[in-house]
Amino acid sequence: MANLFWYKTRMPSETDESVLMEDLRSLMAGIFHMEASDIGAEAQLGELPQWDSMAHMDLMVALEARFGVELTAETISQLISLPAILGHLHGKAHA
Repeated sequence: MANLFWYKTRMPSETDESVLMEDLRSLMAGIFHMEASDIGAEAQLGELPQWDSMAHMDLMVALEARFGVELTAETISQLISLPAILGHLHGKAHA
């Protein structure tokens, strides 16, 4: 039987943080229409002109689809920086 949720890729439990960081930066670059190399390790909502409230919601939806996580409104309001997102996803991978 075909996987109906082929667009969701679960993170392996031993995801290397640097690989996850690069994956996140690549995802963000696609959403923000910019080069991944222009997204710093400490990037946050409002710091990048492309990362506004609308782009933030696009990013949250993309995170749910890419990593197979469900984000609550409270969590979405807390994931306002690349380190916060990385920490949340890294924690989910090891939960």
